[in-house]
Amino acid sequence: MKDFWKNIEKPIIALAPMDGYTDSAYRQVVKKVAPNVMCFSEFYSADWLVYSKFLADSVLPHADSEKPLIIQIFGKDPEMFAKAAQIIERYNIAGIDINMGCPAKKVVKSWHGSGLIINQDTAFRIIETINKATKLPISVKTRLSFDGWEWLLNFAKWLESAGASLLTVHWRTAKQAYTWVADFAQIYEVKKHLSIPVVCNWDIKNYDDWISKLQNLDWFMIWRGSFGNPWAFLPGNYKPTLWEILDIMEFHAAKLMETKWERKGSLEVRKHLVLYLRDFPGVKHYRKAMVTVNNLLEVQAVINQIKSDYLSQLDKKPNEIE
Repeated sequence: MKDFWKNIEKPIIALAPMDGYTDSAYRQVVKKVAPNVMCFSEFYSADWLVYSKFLADSVLPHADSEKPLIIQIFGKDPEMFAKAAQIIERYNIAGIDINMGCPAKKVVKSWHGSGLIINQDTAFRIIETINKATKLPISVKTRLSFDGWEWLLNFAKWLESAGASLLTVHWRTAKQAYTWVADFAQIYEVKKHLSIPVVCNWDIKNYDDWISKLQNLDWFMIWRGSFGNPWAFLPGNYKPTLWEILDIMEFHAAKLMETKWERKGSLEVRKHLVLYLRDFPGVKHYRKAMVTVNNLLEVQAVINQIKSDYLSQLDKKPNEIE
């Protein structure tokens, strides 16, 4: 199991972890469109997984279609990471990813996420401790640095020596957060000095963009580029028809209601529905209905109305519809 990342066929493309988005429902959507995608979960607190059986039972079970699934966790206490890893093992998970990249101020201030870039001794102890506690492979998702990039190569080497079997780099500093355009030159250089797979995350729009930037890296993650567009994982700059989009919208809504119950599921699906139809010229007419749905029947009613109104154009792509 520890050799999971070395033995997996490359190159592959992955759904990047994103709090509030890459839940079980969305992972099932992505896998329905592109079955070969590797899915990473939202990030979960190692402490919460240890202290709350309810949380573990809520977020760790997953559909067969999501496999192999990687669970991302965050924290700062090596022993809590070890305990969380032993809990995660019970749910047929393929691997554990450690978040060392979240730039949110409250996260950094508490020495989680990007805070571990500063507190490197703790970062290495976390990897060493969790690696001894579980049979699962341990990967790390980090950033270029906290401010500047020169130290990344040594940090990456130390993570590898501590037991990390894969490294994902979000190609910005913690201070840059989600601004600036990525420069991949440094990550290509880092890859030359590591024996473990190296993955790049950010500024990847779709499969074709990924292939053009791969070079010596093992694979890429797509994040925001997939929101409302799970077809981003398909080659050829694939553009779905209106019918395909409406079908996935209904599937996504159904899975959210199934996994999070009607009330929470209906609240969360609202942000997704508009994204699916952002290139559709008639989106404004249906926007109010989409952002106020309260159950699956109301989602289906909106979708059925669009199908009825555009019956003769369902086989067209949104940018082709008049």
